Amino acid sequence: EEFQQRFEPYGKIVSCVIMKDDGGKSRGFGFVSYETHEAAKKAVDALNGSEVKTCKLYVARAQKKNERQAELREKYEKLKMERFNRYPEGVNIYVKTLDDVI
Repeated sequence: EEFQQRFEPYGKIVSCVIMKDDGGKSRGFGFVSYETHEAAKKAVDALNGSEVKTCKLYVARAQKKNERQAELREKYEKLKMERFNRYPEGVNIYVKTLDDVI
């Protein structure tokens, strides 16, 4: 399979699967399990951002849903604090009841 061949140069693969819907159509993502952490890291470093046909691959460590949500929440909070510190309160104003001619 082309998918597995793309990942084989980085280490011994334990399992490789492309997720499919009930009709057998690809859902657009898959999983590759390597025998060692080092092999998986090599694959992530080499293939993340690489292009396959017209698509740019996103390759990263698989995470459980709650772990991924916690990471995203933390990123969001950090970004929110950066914005708050950059634009202190009172910078934005709200204007209401404007005439149609404005």
